[in-house]
Amino acid sequence: MAMVVHLPFSIGEKPDIMPEEVREMTLVEAIGLISQDYNVYFTFDHNLVRDIVVTYETRREWSVEEAISDVLSGTDLQFKMYDKRFVILYKSDAEGLESLKEMVKHFERIIASGPSERSITKKDKPVAAMPLRRAWLPPVRSLKSTPLDVSGTVTDENGEPLISVNVQVKGTTMGTATDFEGRYSLDDVNENAVLVFSYIGYHTQEIALNGRTTVNVTMVSNAEMLDEVVVVGYGEMKRSDLSTAQVSIGADAIERSVNTTIEQAIQGRAAGVYITQNTGQPGGGISVNIRGISTLNGSNQPLYVIDGVQIKQNESVSYGDASSSNPLANLNPADIENIEILQGPSATAIYGSRATNGVVLITTKRGRAGETQINYSYLYSLQDEPQNLPTMTLPQYAQMINEMRALQGQEPRTEFQDLSLLGPGTNWQDALFRQAALQKHQLSLSGGSDHTQYYISGEFYDQEGIALGSGFKRNSIRLNLNNSLRDWVRLSANLSYSQTDQELSTTQRGIINDALRLAPNVPVKNPDGSWGGADEANGSSLQFTPLNPVAIANLTQNDLKRKQFLGGVNLDIDLFRGLVFRTGLNSNIENMRQDNFTPTYRIGDRTNDEASLTVRSNNNFYWNWNQMLQYNVQLGSHNLDLMASHESQESTWENLSGSKTGFVTNEIPDLNIGDDGNATTGGGSGSWAMESYFGRLNYNFAEKYYFQGAVRTDGSVRFGRDRKWGTFPSASVAWRLSEEEFMQGISFLDEFKIRFETGITGNQGNTSWFGPLNPSATPWGKGFRQGRYSNPELQWEETHTNNLGFNLNVFNNRIQLEGDFYIKNTDNLILDAPLPIFLGTNGTGAINPPPINVGALENRGMSFSVQTINVDRGNFIWSMNANFSMVRTKLTEIYSGADFIPPRVPWYIGDTGSGNNWEQRSAVGKAPWLFRGYLFDGLFQSVEDAQNSPVPADNNGNRLAISEDNVWVGDIKFKDLNGDGIINEQDKTDIGNPWPKGTYGLTNSFSYKGFDLSVLLIGVYGNDVYNLIRFDNTNPNNINLGRNLMEETFKYARLQGEGEGVTLANPETYIPRISPNSTNGNRLRFTDQFVEKGTYLRVKNIQLSYSLPRRILSTQNVLRGARLTVGAQNIYTFTNYSGYDPEVGAYVGNNAAADNAPIGLDYGRYPLTPVYTFSVEVDF
Repeated sequence: MAMVVHLPFSIGEKPDIMPEEVREMTLVEAIGLISQDYNVYFTFDHNLVRDIVVTYETRREWSVEEAISDVLSGTDLQFKMYDKRFVILYKSDAEGLESLKEMVKHFERIIASGPSERSITKKDKPVAAMPLRRAWLPPVRSLKSTPLDVSGTVTDENGEPLISVNVQVKGTTMGTATDFEGRYSLDDVNENAVLVFSYIGYHTQEIALNGRTTVNVTMVSNAEMLDEVVVVGYGEMKRSDLSTAQVSIGADAIERSVNTTIEQAIQGRAAGVYITQNTGQPGGGISVNIRGISTLNGSNQPLYVIDGVQIKQNESVSYGDASSSNPLANLNPADIENIEILQGPSATAIYGSRATNGVVLITTKRGRAGETQINYSYLYSLQDEPQNLPTMTLPQYAQMINEMRALQGQEPRTEFQDLSLLGPGTNWQDALFRQAALQKHQLSLSGGSDHTQYYISGEFYDQEGIALGSGFKRNSIRLNLNNSLRDWVRLSANLSYSQTDQELSTTQRGIINDALRLAPNVPVKNPDGSWGGADEANGSSLQFTPLNPVAIANLTQNDLKRKQFLGGVNLDIDLFRGLVFRTGLNSNIENMRQDNFTPTYRIGDRTNDEASLTVRSNNNFYWNWNQMLQYNVQLGSHNLDLMASHESQESTWENLSGSKTGFVTNEIPDLNIGDDGNATTGGGSGSWAMESYFGRLNYNFAEKYYFQGAVRTDGSVRFGRDRKWGTFPSASVAWRLSEEEFMQGISFLDEFKIRFETGITGNQGNTSWFGPLNPSATPWGKGFRQGRYSNPELQWEETHTNNLGFNLNVFNNRIQLEGDFYIKNTDNLILDAPLPIFLGTNGTGAINPPPINVGALENRGMSFSVQTINVDRGNFIWSMNANFSMVRTKLTEIYSGADFIPPRVPWYIGDTGSGNNWEQRSAVGKAPWLFRGYLFDGLFQSVEDAQNSPVPADNNGNRLAISEDNVWVGDIKFKDLNGDGIINEQDKTDIGNPWPKGTYGLTNSFSYKGFDLSVLLIGVYGNDVYNLIRFDNTNPNNINLGRNLMEETFKYARLQGEGEGVTLANPETYIPRISPNSTNGNRLRFTDQFVEKGTYLRVKNIQLSYSLPRRILSTQNVLRGARLTVGAQNIYTFTNYSGYDPEVGAYVGNNAAADNAPIGLDYGRYPLTPVYTFSVEVDF
């Protein structure tokens, strides 16, 4: 560690008397004499000068430079003078040059704190006992309390004096620096003041005087301040040595918001990462996209590596009635120490075929040597209800019912004859939504000895959902251990167990959508206490009226329980200097059980006479064994790090399911008491394995020029014999221009690095080359048949990425800017072959089409992040972190020469009978999965308008007649894009893009004394959302089904006139007429009318914390620290979107699956609403 020798004389003329003599002495003594003779100040590493003997010759005619050169002539040391008064001694190796740079910055800060030395006159010079900076400070105003003269000594951990340590009175400009012996003194200091001791490479300490006049301090080294180490794939590296794009998120940022899952902690804090919550239900599914879309079939989720355990979400969403759950919800975010998001190809390629979508490295907290640290925290949150969407009130509903009946030649219903007597009716949104509480208890213990360290934590988490039928609970425990068996052998373990319990009924049964559609004349409960619903009394349709959502949420059960053991054991052996052997065995064991029970019930006149129960159990077992050799050597200015490794991993799964009906009671939903005659069973099992060989070389010269090269070869069972192995190389270079001699004159520049990287990553898809055997019924009993055509020529998806980036730090690192520009080209996209039906790909006994490589796509993007310290005035600090990203994705080629890939058509959205299902398509030259539909061109204003406009055709291709029973005034007019006068499939076009043009996040942090305030804003712009809620619930024909509608539907097209003279009475409307049939397809054809901008700016999090001062805690011995926090999340969202929430990701309803889930479609998404929190944290 550097030491500063300074003697209390200013720079000026040489002494009048300087006798010439030659003496042999230690270098330290010679430095002391030169300091006195020439009034200069030295800084050096104590270990560099220890025991060196030199000859010191004094000559009057010598300058200070000549005197120093003469003394150092017999050593391997060099010197550099700064500001004509500071002399830095160093070795000309990489470490010495880095130390030189840091000390120059240190002296810049010293000079900046006061007037230039040149302004000090002889009479202003301090006396011999006064340290250097005391003379620079302005007069200190008088203090109210008794002033004290304070002095002391500052040493390092070895007892060596530290020179030029900054000593400042907190909250004032009063300060000084320690002298050659580590001593300091301050006059006229408030007896209750706090002294702040700071020095490069050591932790800053704040010590209250409490009336003391002598304060001696031992500074504790903090190597992380000089060389921060970050986690990279299969290792660690100094941040200054990185040559790839990588984003870090620390525990302090994670703790500033309430996070059920780890993805929520990342949102808005990392450039290049686009995160959407597919559902706002507690513990719900989340989509994470890093740098765009890399595949069209299966998951675009990144690879998660938790303390070495690799977790890959195989699908964007799960299947069926568990699709809204989140497989990562078992991990407790409070246990996380750091998150590293690997984005550049040089960083991700080391994970080969699992890293195309990026890699998220998660490191959990570990213990440190010392006495046991006990931490307890309690969090209470209250989540508010959403703002209601405008649906029709009972008087509006009744009036529309009466108008519909009049069109049909019927009289108004009796209860609706006098609308003035009607109240607002049932507000189903108020009945379904509620304020919901969240409680969390967290207890952790950490500590240990020099040989063994531990971290133990336990958590209880209980979150109610704002909608009935939803909730999330988690219990987790973690044990992390480090042990040094010998000086050359280290053993570590990471062990965690968790259990979650999630209620899924709200999302999986479409309860929110039903609350918007159920009529306001239906009560939640009848006067006799029974559940309200469609019946003859309220005139609702028994077949088409939704079930009472409050009743369904209370009666049905859809619970998902997950148990997970996540852990690993790692062994490090130092074979000899620089060579380490590492091996680790990691495992992920999961058990999932889902109970889906529908009881017998009567809701209105709708009954369910037979209860049913389905129980599903899924067991997953994953293991990973890695063996690694790592060699690190430094030869002068050359630094070399080599790594070679072998890795094996395997995953097996087994599913079991059972269903029964005919339960004798609703109170005991257990398969044992169901009717055996109606029992069904199911199951399945499978496995996956991969073997890998990989290596990496890191080289830098003088920590100025960097090169990294890596290659990984993966062998997977998912490909045929000749395609089994995939090779994924990468390389990167970086140049730290700020270390060049020609850049040293730029005083404000701290770091400037440019880097380029290129590499290939892979993807195996969610399929395999072989044709599996599926069970099939035969005349002789159960048998097998081929379930899918095989394709031994199936190849890996490969993504080739080029990345150009830079890092720029200026003004003593107060501004840190990072930027990246990249191009990702993915080839060999894997999709099922679009085989025709006559090849037996449809119907009973069908053989599914094989997976093939169909085409290529491209992502072009950029990302920027900036960190600033805007204000740093001791007691008050204001810092900011901002990031911005944009990416453009397009399909560049289809190998067959086709223009587009067969569309994604979910059968459960739209009208299958008429062929008007929801559709998203990927076409060459365009972004993947664009919305497809017709262009809305208003309504037919008159009969003449309809006669002169394109209209649909009948089955023979002839125009439909213009009449009240066919196409008529008030129907929707669709644009005829091909100009043939007929509206049909040929007039469909792209009507929306679910992918945003850009995302951004902005965090402002303020600290003042014990207060800390953090404000996080996140935003998305340029994406489209299809508001299916409005599409369905503005169909005026649905009033005939006893359904409520959006309030805007009340403005439906009303006609006036007769015969050929019929026109619109309200020509400004965009809601079609009530019609007896759907010949024109008014609400069957999807149009751009309901494509809305998903752009939003959200106040994501505001948190204010206060740490109790030590002077309060010092009166007792139990508490070492206490912190109180209040906060709010999702406080307000600026958006023009008309639904509950513009943050719409993948659809996660009951029938959703990875290969058909719509993206950017709002079908009653569970909303995110404001959350108000209070927490207390105490340290013992």
